[in-house]
Amino acid sequence: MRVMQLALGAALATTLIVLSAKAGPIPMDNPISIDGIDTVCTGIGDEAQHDPRWAAYNTRIEFSNGGQQYLSGAHVVLGDRHGKTLASLDCSGAWVLFKLSPGKYKVTATLTGQAGAGTKSTMITPPAKGQKRFIIAFPLASNL
Repeated sequence: MRVMQLALGAALATTLIVLSAKAGPIPMDNPISIDGIDTVCTGIGDEAQHDPRWAAYNTRIEFSNGGQQYLSGAHVVLGDRHGKTLASLDCSGAWVLFKLSPGKYKVTATLTGQAGAGTKSTMITPPAKGQKRFIIAFPLASNL
């Protein structure tokens, strides 16, 4: 009986994490699945940059300003090439990592908490092996 309660509790906690990822910021450095897409929001600190877990994610989305400095905090929408939304999340870090199947995707990002920064989109194609970084730059954000 106790084992069943623990299993039910773990399942409920996992469900809440996945649901909260759609409703608000996802937890930093805590891998989650959003509609079957493995996702993580992380920062740029030395510990985050050298975390061996992140090498398993084939796609790294980075946010920067016109001075090539990292920016933190963005609402990110991952869609297929036909415009269907696959994942929508808020990340308070400067990187979003995805494990994506082969194909073409559209990533749209809007900086949160920085009025006037606008929204930027880019088409991406994840690599078959390794990790590829995609930078979404907000040139005006360096002046905010």
